[in-house]
Amino acid sequence: MGKVNALFQDAQEAREEAQMVYAIADVPHEDYDNYDMLNKLFHALAPHGWENSTWKNDTCPSLQKKERHGNVCRIFVDYLNPDMREAPSWALLAYTVEDREGYLVLQEGFDNVDKLIIYLTKRLN
Repeated sequence: MGKVNALFQDAQEAREEAQMVYAIADVPHEDYDNYDMLNKLFHALAPHGWENSTWKNDTCPSLQKKERHGNVCRIFVDYLNPDMREAPSWALLAYTVEDREGYLVLQEGFDNVDKLIIYLTKRLN
């Protein structure tokens, strides 16, 4: 019975570790000021397959999800300070979908992180 309990505990620990979501603490964007929103999105969407896709050549950090049929969904989380953005008039959050060939098929702007989370979790479920 001791081996069964040990195996059960090992399985439980592995499951808890797999469910752990880490914070994004460093991005290659100078003076980035929106970690709270970036991590709120990351924690809400990681269980749905979203990953950190931040790249130094982009103007701000991003998350992405590859869908089964080849589309790639991406969220760009811009600077809180509009003066730091590439275009100050752009929305704080940009949700895009590209098809498997890389063509943009959808682009939505959001200024409220909770509305974006609701939009995506309803769309994904």
